[in-house]
Amino acid sequence: MILTLSAPRGGQTVREAARRELLVSATLLRRLKAADAIRVNGERAFADRRLAAGDTLTLDLSAAEPPCDLVPERGHVEVLWENEGLIAVNKPCGMIVHPTHARYTGTLSNLVAGYLPEPVCHAVNRLDRDTSGVVLFAKNAYWKDLASRALDKSGEKTYLALICGLPAPLSGTVDAPIDRREAGALLRVVSETGKCAVTHYETIASDGACSLVRLRLETGRTHQIRVHMQHIGCPVLGDGLYRTDASAALSARLGLTAQALHAQTLAFGLPFNRGHVTVSAPVRRPDFLKAMCELGYAAEF
Repeated sequence: MILTLSAPRGGQTVREAARRELLVSATLLRRLKAADAIRVNGERAFADRRLAAGDTLTLDLSAAEPPCDLVPERGHVEVLWENEGLIAVNKPCGMIVHPTHARYTGTLSNLVAGYLPEPVCHAVNRLDRDTSGVVLFAKNAYWKDLASRALDKSGEKTYLALICGLPAPLSGTVDAPIDRREAGALLRVVSETGKCAVTHYETIASDGACSLVRLRLETGRTHQIRVHMQHIGCPVLGDGLYRTDASAALSARLGLTAQALHAQTLAFGLPFNRGHVTVSAPVRRPDFLKAMCELGYAAEF
């Protein structure tokens, strides 16, 4: 990918133009310099070169792309939205987002890399293995940085969850800090020593025993929704980590063997004032859909 900027006026250095006009990060600019991938009017240029009016600055992003060790794999990828630098897909329940030391293949990243013309992709947001829904990938490091900044600035995430019981009040905010239960532990707990965590929720269907809620996150702590729902006495159904005897029994009755949590929408502003994008993912899990159908609301999702 080549970035091009025609300087309408002189005075800026290459560094200033790249950072201010093209939104290139300092890290990427260093990699561009190291890769000798900066040109002005087709000639090699240094970052401190001052541009004259009418100069054309070009940056070869491909030359500065970090090595990618993803193994591209062919398989079904449900694409929800795509542009020249980003792609949003609907992650199935039970699939991890990116490879780990123990698993190099069979991940969502492997499948997205196999779908794209160039086998390079960077996960911008992540979901737990058993949480389904919208995951955003960048097609290169430049777009990953742009998207990460956009999510930090204007991003909004909403989720659907089936929870045990009926929350009181029916709509509200859980503002409770989250920390590890103990050093190195996977489990999180609400703790005064934890980091700020805020979850907004609204009940959209219920039969008293089971409720369908929509949640919006202000923060993105690990297991935030699952911890907060357990904290208010309404654990996410199907969750084997954050559960009660009542939620486990109801989950078994409904046939929910994995947490009934779905990342429904991801919204953010595109860079360079190119508008606002809202990506929505339909629920595909049969057990989740069946439970919603029993509540009479499956047709809406």
